[in-house]
Amino acid sequence: MSTDAQLRHVARVGVVTGAFLLGLSPAALKANDGDGGIVPPAQYASLPSNERLDDADVTGSLPDAKTLPGFASLVAHGTITLRDSAPTDCIPGVLREVVASVAEKFGPVSVESTHRSRGRNWRAGGARHSLHLACRAVDFRVQARARGVMAYLRGLPQVGGLKIYRNGIIHIDNGERRSW
Repeated sequence: MSTDAQLRHVARVGVVTGAFLLGLSPAALKANDGDGGIVPPAQYASLPSNERLDDADVTGSLPDAKTLPGFASLVAHGTITLRDSAPTDCIPGVLREVVASVAEKFGPVSVESTHRSRGRNWRAGGARHSLHLACRAVDFRVQARARGVMAYLRGLPQVGGLKIYRNGIIHIDNGERRSW
């Protein structure tokens, strides 16, 4: 499935999920003859502030409200951009969560590299046993100051390998804890 098709699918799922959370049926999302498109009833919902997401009295039926934005949602909104040559469906969930948390905390992220074939890894100057070969590594750029991003990533237990290259690309993987 191409990246555009994946984004369209994620957007459709997001609209249906959002409608469900607002109490709409999927049938209500279909445009009626002459109505010009989707006309949901006037209902508004707000998520609580980040400080109150763990409070069950505030979140009510949203016990896991922290996961609502997520990687796919940030991709759909353009906060995380993906190169066509960087598949993300094979990346372990913990690494997707790390990239999503970087995007939420520091702003837009561009995923440059994930899975590589042996030939592509060799051409990129990757290590012989690179975790990119097993789709267990992500190289990305972020517009924020790299020093702050690196300090944040060092504090995350999900990040094994961590490196920043001269061109500003940050490498993370879920291997053993190391930097080089």
